[in-house]
Amino acid sequence: MMHIKQLVTTITQQLQPLYDEREAAAVAYLYLQTKLGMQRYELVLHGQESVGAQIMAEIEHDVEKLKEGCPVQYVLGETEFYGMTFNVSPAVLIPRQETEELVQMVIERYKGQNVRIWDVGTGSGCIAVSLAKMLPDAEVFATDVSEDALAVARSNAQRNGVGVTFARHDMRDTDHFPFDGTRFDVVVSNPPYIPASDRATMHRNVTDYEPSLALFVPDEDKLWCYKAVAELGRRVLNISGRIYVETYHDFHNELTELFQQHGYTDAQSFKDLNGWLRFVTCGR
Repeated sequence: MMHIKQLVTTITQQLQPLYDEREAAAVAYLYLQTKLGMQRYELVLHGQESVGAQIMAEIEHDVEKLKEGCPVQYVLGETEFYGMTFNVSPAVLIPRQETEELVQMVIERYKGQNVRIWDVGTGSGCIAVSLAKMLPDAEVFATDVSEDALAVARSNAQRNGVGVTFARHDMRDTDHFPFDGTRFDVVVSNPPYIPASDRATMHRNVTDYEPSLALFVPDEDKLWCYKAVAELGRRVLNISGRIYVETYHDFHNELTELFQQHGYTDAQSFKDLNGWLRFVTCGR
């Protein structure tokens, strides 16, 4: 039998070929918090308690996946985002903290308002579901090109008790829309934006496991997603509507110019909590 404290130490040591000690310990704690249903402080307080044989066998199986580089969120099948729990699978990008900031921007602007929001490229549904939860007066719609991603997104809407209208749609198709002429007040998107040339500098637990479709864009057409979002906005936004997007820190000058070329005004860039330029918003 192994004690919880020993288990934390063992998992941390086993993961150190992949991560430094601090990162490995963070993964170990996150995994065990979810697996054992404890907060981090409880793992410490109950460090001398033994782990049962059946759970131990499951943990050993999961740790083998972690040692291969599989992200802990995929091993657990869930992650936290904006105070809620979301299902995740390799069909969807793991939600990041920065995207919580994008959600917060929209909430602050539209709290208490009866608006229609379209989340383009919804993935796990983290943006759409969070907005539906925090803006109960809003109608939220969400699309993705991947049916597998939409299945995850739908499960997350159900898990978090919100209504979101989902549909399959390729954002590049700006001639056909899935919502029968519905007009929107907000188009929000966290599309793929990492240049393909950056792949070599990224940790393999991202490049080997998370969906490339949701991460990377070709160097020769790195703004294609934003061109699509801009064109969609032109077709479906109300006159006072706005676009909110997450983007790459190097894209901001080009991106604000792109939106201006598509007839948008009041283009603004915002930094994330780490000080990187991360978000752009503009109006019709």
